[in-house]
Amino acid sequence: MSEKKFSFLEAAIAGFVGLLIVSNIVAQKFFETEFLGITWSLDTGTLLLFPMLYIFGDILVEVWGYHTARRVIWYGFGFNILAAAIFVTAVRMPHSQYFTHQEAFAAVLGATPGLVFSSMAGYLVGSFANSFIMARMKEWMIQWDPEHRWLPLRTIASTIAGEFLDTSVFVGAGVLFGIFPVELLVSLVLTQWILKTVIEVLMTPLTVLVVKKLKYYEDTDIVGTETYNPFAFFKAQKRSA
Repeated sequence: MSEKKFSFLEAAIAGFVGLLIVSNIVAQKFFETEFLGITWSLDTGTLLLFPMLYIFGDILVEVWGYHTARRVIWYGFGFNILAAAIFVTAVRMPHSQYFTHQEAFAAVLGATPGLVFSSMAGYLVGSFANSFIMARMKEWMIQWDPEHRWLPLRTIASTIAGEFLDTSVFVGAGVLFGIFPVELLVSLVLTQWILKTVIEVLMTPLTVLVVKKLKYYEDTDIVGTETYNPFAFFKAQKRSA
């Protein structure tokens, strides 16, 4: 039997992968600001894109299941590695004397291997943690909440864990590779984790609305999976509620 075709899944995959590639470019820029007497160390990816990626992740798991989210996470990983290789190649290619922005071009796109590794490690750990917690909580909660009235409970809980692991691995590896100063380690981790979580919490009503609409139009509500092994690329879903 052929796998059911969905109308909006391709758009969701394209949006997720596209946002991921862009976020890893803009995340190189970080700054500090004072608020409520606290110094917040932030990067532009935190403010603009990373919370949206976790919202996409929640939607993928909740509507199309962990097995689909798993594949999409690996799609994002693969295309990010490809993008990094293309950027490095483009920077190293010869340029015309009339192209006067080579240094700026290299500074923005010529990411160091350390930055690529830090970003991808944090992405994989955080994304799989978010998806795993979201999916397992859905299996547990559907027994006493079949109408998904408490959906925000699992979207927020998975975000808290996923964002913390993502940020900790990314910043920690970044410090080891000399991308971020060691004195900003704790500040970067805590402030980014808190802000990312707060942004997604504020976006929860929109996330819930999108999930409900997609479940209706796609006529699906997948619960569970055959295996939660992140490397089981082609395992199908367990069942549909």
